Amino acid sequence: MDKFFISLERTPERTMRFLTANAHIHGLIHAPGIDGSKMDVDSMKEKGLVHQDCRFTLGALGSGLTHIALWGSVAKSGRAAHIFEDDAFLCGNFEEESARVLAEIGEDWDIVLWGNNPDTVLKVQALPEITPCVITFSQDDVRENIGNYANKKVVSQPLRLHHTFGICGYAISPKGAKSLLEKCLPLRNENVTYDSLGGRCIQTNSVDHLMNLSYDKIQAYASFPPLCLTDNMSETSLNK
Repeated sequence: MDKFFISLERTPERTMRFLTANAHIHGLIHAPGIDGSKMDVDSMKEKGLVHQDCRFTLGALGSGLTHIALWGSVAKSGRAAHIFEDDAFLCGNFEEESARVLAEIGEDWDIVLWGNNPDTVLKVQALPEITPCVITFSQDDVRENIGNYANKKVVSQPLRLHHTFGICGYAISPKGAKSLLEKCLPLRNENVTYDSLGGRCIQTNSVDHLMNLSYDKIQAYASFPPLCLTDNMSETSLNK
């Protein structure tokens, strides 16, 4: 499987940090990404990629359309791929363990999240046909210890995914890419209610929010424990 990582050409320091943190991963392919600050938003709206009333930040538009472009490539090629953002830190045995997890799932999968933002919840089906589970993380602890993740050997399990936030790293199949392209385009603002957040209603403002509308309807999984962490520094996020 190809392993793409998204990092803007104007932020070479983030590219270098990603490659240094993940030097144990072979065959990483740089996807330069769409720089929202240089994007012709009106053109994107005319092409039907962005809704006329969409209020995403320019960074969120660029990030979202970069993921979507990679989904299009996966769908066209017929080959599944890994996609990472440049704030992803992969565990030491990522290549072996991700392959084992995918083999355990079998052929019928659409997307597997290897990690999520540590400042939010992860809702998964802990006991199939019995009960879901809501998992929380400590973002402060993740940030303090993330530099050691390349030395960690993680044994993970694929759990059916309900919703979460953040797409620091995931695997996507051609079938999943086609489905998410249909579900997430055009990029738009839509209100979503989350029972894991006490019934809070949140308006979508990035592509990972829109993906939450699909997870229950497709073969979506999350690996737990995660094989990929992010320090989730919002001030330097691709979505800014």
